[in-house]
Amino acid sequence: MHQAEIRIRYSSPSLARSVSNALSPDDKAATGAVKVSSNVKGRTLRVRVTGADRFETLQATLQDTFRCIHAAETALAKVGSVRS
Repeated sequence: MHQAEIRIRYSSPSLARSVSNALSPDDKAATGAVKVSSNVKGRTLRVRVTGADRFETLQATLQDTFRCIHAAETALAKVGSVRS
């Protein structure tokens, strides 16, 4: 079994929580052996991917996770700029 962990430090705990919240539907929607989970401690978002039987599966799941993180960060940046 393959597993990986992503750690990203944000400028604030609320930003880290917002990105984690954006990922949470993926946490719950995961079916099969591969599981994606995220949590926040302070300003750090931690995303764990576990249960991948093949490296290619782990790699594809990580790529999807990074795309989701990027989309959440982009959306949050736009919402933040609207409020400014």
